[in-house]
Amino acid sequence: MIQDDFRVDFAISYAGEDLGIARKVAGRLRELEFSVFLADENRLLLVGVDGEEFFERLFSEAKEVIVFISKHYKANDWSRFEWDVIRERDLTGRFIPIRLDDAKILGLPSKIIYHKYSSENLSEIIEVCVSRLLTYEKEAGIRRPTRYETILNAIRNESRGALAKAYQLLKDHRERTPLEDAEMPEGSWNPCYQIIEAEWFNYSKVKRRGLKILLPPGLSKDEVVFNLKHCCVKEFNDYKPDAVSVCAYKKDRDQPDVIGVADVGVIEFAPFGDWSKAEEGVAYNIPTEEFDFNLRLFPTYFQG
Repeated sequence: MIQDDFRVDFAISYAGEDLGIARKVAGRLRELEFSVFLADENRLLLVGVDGEEFFERLFSEAKEVIVFISKHYKANDWSRFEWDVIRERDLTGRFIPIRLDDAKILGLPSKIIYHKYSSENLSEIIEVCVSRLLTYEKEAGIRRPTRYETILNAIRNESRGALAKAYQLLKDHRERTPLEDAEMPEGSWNPCYQIIEAEWFNYSKVKRRGLKILLPPGLSKDEVVFNLKHCCVKEFNDYKPDAVSVCAYKKDRDQPDVIGVADVGVIEFAPFGDWSKAEEGVAYNIPTEEFDFNLRLFPTYFQG
């Protein structure tokens, strides 16, 4: 139910004429795995809902609210209602005003720091939003799950069928045929990653290995891909797990255990490129040549 989702990371308040910009910001934040509420995307679910009650609760309880200030926002009755609610948020003033033009709006004193939007500084705005959220969570004692905790919880919460398969592998004393080495990625670069954490996720006969690495800023996409694949393959060849996952962070990052704006990317090396098929890899002795990469890069790293 939509009514259960008030505690989102970001709620966005905007005028309909500024929807395109709101979508760009929401998309970037979701790429970084934050939850975002955008009314236009939920309009069908909002049919029959008391709008004033819903948005009053949404903008009161969201961790952070992003407000796009513009002449359209000022002229729109509904956005003015949202603004009245947003101004009543607690004394920490948790809202992020972003100006699209020079429109003046009641309740936004000149002493409040705002950010001027342009297509050239979108990455800067995303960084401000994420920094504000992480600062709030730190002050509020909210700990965001790490990538590896998310993986671990997913394994623990596997379906009954998956757990039954894992139990059967153990009961049958199933042993995997030894895996061959994987081919190292080609490239003229030297690996430049630093492993800061390595962890096993072993259940039944299935062995998964997860790593965190740091990469220096300023690498090209090809260099990042090379480093991620190199780390995956080296760990696979050294330890022969049934799946490998590597999460890369920018080297100057202060909080590498929190997914945020400076993330570089995530890669998995597993049967058919699917971490969840590690059980099948053991059950059917899927060979190394059937392993593949599943790669996702964070665009803000390359635009910083």
